[in-house]
Amino acid sequence: MRLRRDTRYLSDLHEPGKTVQFHDFQGVERTCPVRDFSRTGLSFLLEDGSLIFRIGDILEIRFFSYEKEAHSGAATIVHVQDDCLDGKVISRIGCHFENPMDVSTIIRGDKVKKLRNEYIDFIQSLAVEDNLNEEFVHLTSHLHYLLSNFRKKLEEEEEKISREEDRVRSELTEALRTMTFEAINDVTLKYCDQFSRITAAFSDSKQHFIHREYFQKTLNEFFLTSKLFNRAFTKPLGYAGDYEMMNIIYRNGYEGDDVFSQVMSKVDCEGSAALAVRNRREYLLKKILAIYTGLEEGRTGKVVSIACGPCMELADLLEHAGGMKNSFKLDVVAMDQDPNALADARQRLSSHAGNHTGIRIDLVQDNIKNLILGRKKEAARYANADLIYSAGLCDYLSANATSRLIGELYRDLNPGGCLVIGNFGSFNPQRFKMEYGAEWFLIHRSEEELKDLARGLPEDVALHIEKEPEGVNLFLNIVKPR
Repeated sequence: MRLRRDTRYLSDLHEPGKTVQFHDFQGVERTCPVRDFSRTGLSFLLEDGSLIFRIGDILEIRFFSYEKEAHSGAATIVHVQDDCLDGKVISRIGCHFENPMDVSTIIRGDKVKKLRNEYIDFIQSLAVEDNLNEEFVHLTSHLHYLLSNFRKKLEEEEEKISREEDRVRSELTEALRTMTFEAINDVTLKYCDQFSRITAAFSDSKQHFIHREYFQKTLNEFFLTSKLFNRAFTKPLGYAGDYEMMNIIYRNGYEGDDVFSQVMSKVDCEGSAALAVRNRREYLLKKILAIYTGLEEGRTGKVVSIACGPCMELADLLEHAGGMKNSFKLDVVAMDQDPNALADARQRLSSHAGNHTGIRIDLVQDNIKNLILGRKKEAARYANADLIYSAGLCDYLSANATSRLIGELYRDLNPGGCLVIGNFGSFNPQRFKMEYGAEWFLIHRSEEELKDLARGLPEDVALHIEKEPEGVNLFLNIVKPR
């Protein structure tokens, strides 16, 4: 006779009403979101949990449902599985209770709590402005007034221009775009500086949440007309910073169906963060060329790009190398987990393929989690590298995950080789608009925080920080001793 398994109930991770508390084996108290639960057990999520727990470990846990303790006692770990979520290694830890839990009481309480929460949210939403910073509300309303008037005026001017002959229409449109860009760019820079000053004083996440919601409801009708902002906010691939967003930044054009949307997109592409992305393209090209031109006669160099995206710097490399007269050879491994990014890069690189026969570029699809956990696909492909770089990945990874990744990549370096880790620094004038408007969150790190990611490497490694001209993007350079 087959035993019937207890019903499992999934928790809503976007509404963290279920948590588990325990002390790990170093005595650190941890609170983790519960993924699912049943009468006989539960599973919870913990960043890098596989580094802490193993099957068979026993924990004394307290299970909370909407901050009310529903169960406590010993639980044995029966399952540990790593998953990669938003670039982080998240472990799902499954536990079995020694004493069963009263699930029916929890489910009834959940329904009552859900009704209360939803109705309270409704009531509070009617009076949300009472909880907002007055200066923030004033700035938001005034910016709405300015942008709505810009859009209305542009619609009127475009209607007049549409009746002109083609040549005049083109010149008038270009003049209108240029003047509007200068005006709106100045306005948004000034206002975002003031918004940043106000929100820097907020002390808790609730303040940020209600102000961000108000900002989006009031102003995103304008910001979403920008092609770059729209893709960052809607996240069609499930995350911001995808390869097509990078392509929009690199194109840096007036993209959109009308002058207003074209200008709004151009404003985003001319921001400090976008400029930093374009600057790092040139920075990485110089790093690769230094390896390529410094090779000894008859030796083949090796470069590895992690989370390569659209591979703009590699297309630049092929273009530069086409004019060089030398016999050097270079193998480049460009890895990404997104097949769309690799297809985009392949098409771009193919147009330069005949420029230089001494450079071979191998596009590899692999999972970032595999690299972090040391389970690289065809690991020999990454080994014996003179330069390994990752420009736009670690802004999304936790410190633990980044440190593990650095350790794994460091092992793949030749003696004298360099590992370059890019990360946005503490200075980012575009940060407010990215986070409040587009919900594009990066992990910004200071120079010291970036250097600290190399903890665990041998003491004789050479560490130094470099910056691109905007000072927004930092690059940790780790040189392996010869």
